[in-house]
Parts: sequence; C-alpha cells; structure tokens
Amino acid sequence: MFSTRTIAIIGALVTGLATAAQAQEVDMGAPPAPAAGADEAFHKGTLGFAFPFTLVSNVAGSILGVATERVPTVDLVYFLSDKAAVDVIVGLNFHRQDVANAGGLPPSTTNLFGFAAGVGYRMYRSKNTLRSFIEPQVVLTWADTADSATFALTPGAALGLERNLTPWFSISGAVGGSLNFTNSFKEIQVATSANLTANLYWH
Repeated sequence: MFSTRTIAIIGALVTGLATAAQAQEVDMGAPPAPAAGADEAFHKGTLGFAFPFTLVSNVAGSILGVATERVPTVDLVYFLSDKAAVDVIVGLNFHRQDVANAGGLPPSTTNLFGFAAGVGYRMYRSKNTLRSFIEPQVVLTWADTADSATFALTPGAALGLERNLTPWFSISGAVGGSLNFTNSFKEIQVATSANLTANLYWH
C-alpha cells in the first residue's frame, strides 16, 4: 500500500503536468502578434497619399505646348495585398489670369480650368526596408477645357524604388516611359519621365 506522503507527491506531479499542458495549449492556440516593422503599412486595406515634390519630364512643354499649363496630380494608393496596390491619379488646375489684348485695349480676364484622372496597378517586391515596384498606368489629361487640342491620353509604365523612413512614411522615385496622344489624337509622341514622391500611409 502507498503511504499518504507518496500519494500526495503523485497528486502534486499530476497537477503540475496538467497545468503545464494547459498552458502549452493556450500558447499554441494564440499565435504571436507580428512585430511592427518598416513594412507595417504594406498590407491589404492600407490607404496612402503620394505627393510628388520634384518632377523632371520632357512631356511638359513638348506635348501641350509651352503656353499650356501642366495639371499637377496626386496619387491615392489602396493596397489589395502586401504585393499589389491600385493607384488612382487625380489632379485639378484653376487659373484666373489677365490676357493682353492687341491695339492697346485693356487686358481681359480669363479663367483656365484643367483636370487629370487616371489609374495604375502597382506591383511590389520587397527587401528589408527597400521595395521595388513596376506600375502600368493610363492617364487622361485636359489642361484647358476650353481648348480641345489640350486633351491628352497617356498610357505608360514606370519602374521605381520606395524606402521607408518610418513605418507610415516613405520616399519613392520612379522612371518610366509613355505614349502621348494629343490634339484630338492627331499627334503621337513617345516620352520619358522621372519623379520623386513623398508617401503617407494609414490603415
């Protein structure tokens, strides 16, 4: 027969093993939360704003003419996954200006209104805090709605790099090429472009 002390020791061991097994089961059922890092923003459902602060392009003066103002644009980026995002491109330009008249007449005031709208599909590859991407896109631009010759259709593609400075702020640069159809599609031009952009994200 077992003594009372032996039974107590066995009971304590059984209780300890049961407690350890239960704790292990709880740990296995709840996977650890992923650590926050530089790619924290690059997930499905993240919304971003991209603001270009430098633009170098041979499109500006040659396609729409030197006297025609370029429509500035911003990008609204929505992530479908950590490797793909939809890029909605929008822009408006309103300029009230005085135009000199011939014959010494006083200048007349005119209003210039232009807009741009487009969409792109951005595909990412990542390595630590540096991400590369390629983005085919198409943009409709009407620099002056009073002049049909300034309407342009621009399909193109860009290759870029994006570097996070914080989990929710990054700097990106891209170079690309495009076909530009202008002047009621009577003129066609092949052009290159480059841009540098500040990006803000939130989820």
